[in-house]
Amino acid sequence: MIDPLALPNERIFGPEIGGFYRDVHLNHGVELLLGDGVQSFEGDGTVARVRTASGRVVECDFAVVGIGVVPRVELAKRAGLAVDNGVLVNEQLQTSVRGVFAAGDIARAWHPFFGERVRVEHWSNALNQGPAAARAMLGDPVSYDRIPYFFSDQYDVGMEYSGHAPQWDEVVFRGERDGGEFIAFWLQGGRVIAGMNVNVWDVNEHVQALVRSRQAVDVAQLIDSDTPLESLLGEPIRGS
Repeated sequence: MIDPLALPNERIFGPEIGGFYRDVHLNHGVELLLGDGVQSFEGDGTVARVRTASGRVVECDFAVVGIGVVPRVELAKRAGLAVDNGVLVNEQLQTSVRGVFAAGDIARAWHPFFGERVRVEHWSNALNQGPAAARAMLGDPVSYDRIPYFFSDQYDVGMEYSGHAPQWDEVVFRGERDGGEFIAFWLQGGRVIAGMNVNVWDVNEHVQALVRSRQAVDVAQLIDSDTPLESLLGEPIRGS
């Protein structure tokens, strides 16, 4: 695996979780070339070699390329809709043109909880935004404020991530990161803004409730596995 970043997914998760996933891949026999981009593919009709930015040549039978995605907004532009890293919609998922709605990966929606526009590329967002847009089309009062969520399974490592953390002050852990069973919390101003449970289940509802509470937390209790997460809220948890 060739990655120009120093650690996998470092931009999203930071070095603590990036280092964890680096070790996961290494422990499953993956050779990692980190901090080194791809300069070119070489071969006669089919790819046979990859040349990296540092000049290293990697022989291969095929290459899988992951370069991210860019929302396709050409049709929206031609229709006169406002676009900026996606189709801009309000909290009712209505575009800048009355009566036209957008949902899913392409929708950069005003999120009333975070007070900013958020675009989420995951099936759960499309699953929930589509029906919400349909209700808005039918005149129902809609305010789409679900906490962003995604999951990933890599080898025997499963995770769920909830929240929105474009920047943070620190990342703390409940459980053993090296043991592969933990919950990571991204904190800003003493508050949980995102959480990720790794091979720990039935806690996502509690993580989302902590994010939604906006309460400052006692970090010592947050990382103490013997302290129930719901006790940090001071009231019963309700699903988001």
